[in-house]
Amino acid sequence: MAKLEKIATNGMSSESVIGSEMEIVGDIKCNGIMRVVGKLEGTVNCSELIVEENAKIIGMISAGSVSIDGNVTGTIKTEAIEISSNASFSGEVFYARIAIDSGANLEAKLNHDPSGEKARKSVKSDASETDPKPAKTGNPPSYGTR
Repeated sequence: MAKLEKIATNGMSSESVIGSEMEIVGDIKCNGIMRVVGKLEGTVNCSELIVEENAKIIGMISAGSVSIDGNVTGTIKTEAIEISSNASFSGEVFYARIAIDSGANLEAKLNHDPSGEKARKSVKSDASETDPKPAKTGNPPSYGTR
């Protein structure tokens, strides 16, 4: 796998694992390293994400670094991303540094974003699309009475 220089971290960081027998639907926030071996659908926010070969993630990922060896579909916002030859990624990625191995299955919009500005704008537009205002009408609903 193509390797990017790791960002130095001070102190020890714990690792959380979603095992091969686990399927999780929901939002996850992890202050340390998250390793996914099972299946996850939702939002992930962590310092480092490692997606193992048989793992599957569908959703939104925000992490300091992301290493994909499995199957990921969705949006990734990261400082550094590595995509292995075994990996499959479909979606959009905002990154400062990227490494993609030959043979990786990639159907993605790649956004080089060293300042993070494009990712911040994307978050705002995503929020407005998912939080529609109810339609206003001039008349209250009529329930068959006069």
